[in-house]
Amino acid sequence: MKKRSITPQRVAVIGFIISVFFISAAAPVNNLPFSTNVNSSSQGDALRLGDTPEDPYYPSNKPFFQAPLSLTPHDHFWLSRPIRDEILTWRTADYRYGYFIKQESIVHGGLDIPAPEKTPVLAAADGTVVFSGYGLLYGEGARNDPYGIAVMVRHDMEFDGDTIYTVYTHLGKTLVKVNELVKAGQKIGAVGMTGNTSGPHLHFEVRVKGKNGMLLQNPELWMVPPLEHGVLAGRIINNMGNLLANWNIRLTSLDTGTVWRIRTYDGSIVEESQQDQYYQENFVLNDLPAGRYEILTYYNASAYKYEVTIVPGAVTYINFLGKKGFSLGNPPGSQNTEFLN
Repeated sequence: MKKRSITPQRVAVIGFIISVFFISAAAPVNNLPFSTNVNSSSQGDALRLGDTPEDPYYPSNKPFFQAPLSLTPHDHFWLSRPIRDEILTWRTADYRYGYFIKQESIVHGGLDIPAPEKTPVLAAADGTVVFSGYGLLYGEGARNDPYGIAVMVRHDMEFDGDTIYTVYTHLGKTLVKVNELVKAGQKIGAVGMTGNTSGPHLHFEVRVKGKNGMLLQNPELWMVPPLEHGVLAGRIINNMGNLLANWNIRLTSLDTGTVWRIRTYDGSIVEESQQDQYYQENFVLNDLPAGRYEILTYYNASAYKYEVTIVPGAVTYINFLGKKGFSLGNPPGSQNTEFLN
């Protein structure tokens, strides 16, 4: 599938984050219906999302795999965690990659990782600093920049010929300068509250630059998971074969009863091809303990459930095909011979 290039203005719209972890300027997500395509109020009640954990600092009791990790030819967990390892991605759908912020009419182009102010921010891989300070979006030195203090690193590795960049924003301070060489795990800044945010956290982005321009990617497909943890990714499609945008899903561990909330990407992510070339996904959920899960969604007033197993250190891929329901299957990229070599 040919990718369309993304302009700096488009990066601004998709990547710009108005992130809040404790008090949101946006209306509570749990007041939104399950989907604008579903009329049944019972369906909305069944899968209302956005019930934030009381403690957003979701800890891990497991060490992490060593980056880079690729247990399959198509996975690329090449980035170490930009925040200390014991903090995992939180379990709600809000402020993940591709999340549509309704009141601001923008799409979240990265992943928010909650952490207290002054928490060290770490380089996710070896590379060179290409930006440091205010003005990543509006121009160097612009203190009204919504990203606040930011760092961008160009990494010493390529994926399918594309150069990989990472972006770290809303910092309280930066510890690196442009053209400085950094190593994976090196302190490059500290968590803060600069830019448009009402709670301390790191907004983390992955970008790839190649012949198709600068494209965003879901960081959850790039960050190395904890040991005994894996990642769920997939495509939610209607009967007509179209990807369903902003569609709510619930994942429940059959081993512990823990619930995770998922919302599929906003349509602009798909339109601009801001997906993994192989998986071409419209949802991802990382940091899942290995084991058995039930995935649930509603479609045309009917509930669809499916049991899926998460395996450590790899992506488990699943499809939802309208009235056919869920199934395990091959991603679209598996039909492209360039991925099979």
